[in-house]
Amino acid sequence: MKKLMAVLVVIAAAWAAPADGVRSYVGVGAQALLPQGSSRMRHAVGGAANAGIYLSERIALETEAAWLEKYCGLSVRALGHFSLWEEFDLLFGCEKFDPFFTFGASGWMRRGQVGPSAGIGAFYYVDDDWALRFDASATLGLDTRREMAYSVTLGIQRAF
Repeated sequence: MKKLMAVLVVIAAAWAAPADGVRSYVGVGAQALLPQGSSRMRHAVGGAANAGIYLSERIALETEAAWLEKYCGLSVRALGHFSLWEEFDLLFGCEKFDPFFTFGASGWMRRGQVGPSAGIGAFYYVDDDWALRFDASATLGLDTRREMAYSVTLGIQRAF
């Protein structure tokens, strides 16, 4: 686990210093895990860190590491901003609010679940580089029957 965390730190550091014109970000937050169904997992709270890089103005790739009471989680996902939000902003004046959706894969270690995940969330930009972030995601356990793991994260993010 220590080696895996070291790899994530190296990836985050590499993404924090991108090439000219490429934006990246890092963030930290508090996370709650809410397993459902006949899951072997139990509710847990802890922290999470993520790092990402924008491939275009609306699409980013990111990785997340979470460390909870009894579980460690890793996620790799794509983050897409809702494309019609600019029109909504023109109508209602919510330029600091930026909703998004995610799709990727997540894994929870120590009797956890591994599988595809999807979620929604929003940024609230304090300024051009700092944002408050809210995420809610669901992971479908492929190795067991009728198991879902939901996670909710509230954190802060810095763009470079």
